[in-house]
Amino acid sequence: MNALTWQVARDFTSGITQVRLAGALTDTELVRLAPVLRRCLVEEPLGLIVELDDVTVASPIGLRVFAILQGGGAGHRPAMHLSARPDSPTGQLARRSISDLVSVQETVSDAVKLVEAAPRSPYRWHEYLTPSSYSPGRARRLIDEACRSWQLGALVDEAMVIGSELVSNAVEHAGTELDITTTRLAGAIRISVRDRAPELPKPADRSVHGNLRGRGRGLAIIEALASDWGYAGLSDGKAVWAALRLPD
Repeated sequence: MNALTWQVARDFTSGITQVRLAGALTDTELVRLAPVLRRCLVEEPLGLIVELDDVTVASPIGLRVFAILQGGGAGHRPAMHLSARPDSPTGQLARRSISDLVSVQETVSDAVKLVEAAPRSPYRWHEYLTPSSYSPGRARRLIDEACRSWQLGALVDEAMVIGSELVSNAVEHAGTELDITTTRLAGAIRISVRDRAPELPKPADRSVHGNLRGRGRGLAIIEALASDWGYAGLSDGKAVWAALRLPD
């Protein structure tokens, strides 16, 4: 069997991420593939399209990973669509086994049309930013509008500080174009900043007296305010995110 390979293409203008798979989807390859798809979802695209035309599947169990990732976790998830020709063995298997759990379309174009035609979720706010000194302010405005639209005024101040620090870090250390996405999930809001630089965040550098110094001060602020935070390294950059729990 041919080892599974994948190519990831991200269109930040349309908000669509496409993953083209080729090879055999075995249990071993699923272990390698699942983190790749999770990293794609970390970026909070409007839609994730997975192309299966060049994939062979020995068992419908292997296709369950897509349904699990589509439905995994509570809250509002990016739409996932599989693309597989209806006359192919994989396409037939997908339609029989998981079409009631995840969208299975005949072509990538069909899947793209569905993403583009879908109403924009009120739970996802996104803006493209340049590596400019004005970008943290634009991030604060976006987060303020998003939180107030969700009637979460109590979280506005903390959320704006977190978003401003995430964007400031990206502007200073990555120096690339970036995307900020604010999403309301079940029980939390999530702020994610996606840049195009491979260098991963570094933890705060503290002196022996506990005082912050050098790089990492912004991350220390995020650690202090956020309920949780993390990052995902990608082939063409990284995504850094932070979450705030909703008030009881």
